[in-house]
Amino acid sequence: MMNHQVSVAGNAGMSELPLMETIQSRFGEISVDLSKAIAFPKGLLGLPDKSNYILANFPSEKMQQFKILQSLDESALAFIALPLEIHNAILSLDDIRAACNELQIAEANLAMLLIVSVHRSPGQVKLSVNARAPLLVDVERRVGIQHVFQSDSYKVQHMLS
Repeated sequence: MMNHQVSVAGNAGMSELPLMETIQSRFGEISVDLSKAIAFPKGLLGLPDKSNYILANFPSEKMQQFKILQSLDESALAFIALPLEIHNAILSLDDIRAACNELQIAEANLAMLLIVSVHRSPGQVKLSVNARAPLLVDVERRVGIQHVFQSDSYKVQHMLS
């Protein structure tokens, strides 16, 4: 268990020194900058008491399009996450904008991530993302929320090709 007092409320205009730390995550050894922690005040679905996370690059070259969403509250807790541009083939721009408006996240400050699931069967590996509940992060405030869309058009297991 990691015990960090991580402040995510940065002061505008003040430069923050990197607080680099190496974490042994379930995906291997990763280096993280604790000054870039993201607070999810309500936690993630099913994990309301785990609210501090950091994004890290994958240690594997072949996984560079994905990020690791590493818990700072529990080192064994980490997710594969797919960064998503505002213009994408999975989520509607209108729905993204409505969610940003509801959550008071300026579009210019939005970072979106989808949690990835790995489905293994004999001879193949398939990946899906949770398109129903994306992570929406205000990068300026470094605060995020897992937003659940009410529309049935988004699947919890949206298969990636």
